Amino acid sequence: MRSRYQRGVALLGVPFLLGSLALVLVPALVTVGYAFTSYDGLSPATFNGLGTFRDVLADPELHASLRSTGLFLLLAVPMRIVGGLLLALLAHRQSALGGATRTAVFAPSAIPDAATALIWLWVVNPIYGPLAAVLGLVGVSPGPLLIDTWGARLVIVALSVFALGEGFLVTLAARRELPQGLYDAARTEGAGPVTRFRMVTLPLLAPVLLLLTARDVLVSMQTAMVPTLLLTRGGPLDATKSLPLLVYERGFREGDLGEGAALAVITLGLGVVVFAVVLAILRQLRPLGGESRVTIMKERHESV
Repeated sequence: MRSRYQRGVALLGVPFLLGSLALVLVPALVTVGYAFTSYDGLSPATFNGLGTFRDVLADPELHASLRSTGLFLLLAVPMRIVGGLLLALLAHRQSALGGATRTAVFAPSAIPDAATALIWLWVVNPIYGPLAAVLGLVGVSPGPLLIDTWGARLVIVALSVFALGEGFLVTLAARRELPQGLYDAARTEGAGPVTRFRMVTLPLLAPVLLLLTARDVLVSMQTAMVPTLLLTRGGPLDATKSLPLLVYERGFREGDLGEGAALAVITLGLGVVVFAVVLAILRQLRPLGGESRVTIMKERHESV
């Protein structure tokens, strides 16, 4: 009976494996191959060795894109993680509005990227947008944000931060799996809400937050690409031109598929490196002593 169940599970995974092979692995291998060529999509590709990578690495546009991508990740990723954590802690409490709260937080993540861009184009409109109306009540004029360097950056960051629904749901589910007995033991020890969060909640949620942070480093740039393309086209002065947007422009707008493929390979390599660095740093930044104190409280609770 068990072997029949295992065969059934294996058969259910076949379409996923075939889809991954056809839609991910094969295109990735083709992209790596084109990265070593000069190819415009019309004439036959000619092998160029590392020449394509040398040209791309010497391109000032790549350097500007790296700065833009770094600033975006430094601003957006911490805000997405902290925002998702705080909202999950608020939504964890059972209330009549719990379902509506979860829906409201997750809804921006379900809206298509193009629709999200149009909504934000209306929000930041300096003439009739709601942001201008609210700031006008306190005598502040925001001006045309999308033609200002930092204004455009902050709009793209805010757009990305609002789409934190997936991280929120994962954090909420993890919080609800934490044993209530540990919180009872902490209250018995006289711990207040802040202490319980610092000594119990945060250490136990650290693996989930670690995974979400590493994931957001890779995913945030992709989710913000379409809105950035529609709102700013990477401007002003390349302030919002991230690496995925540069890959798209070089490969499809300019027709240089060889350099576009090389940029895609560089983006993938940097993503893997950043992912590994973030994991290493966050492991060191775990609350020191948090896990041991949780263990002590757990042992006390079990002894009682």
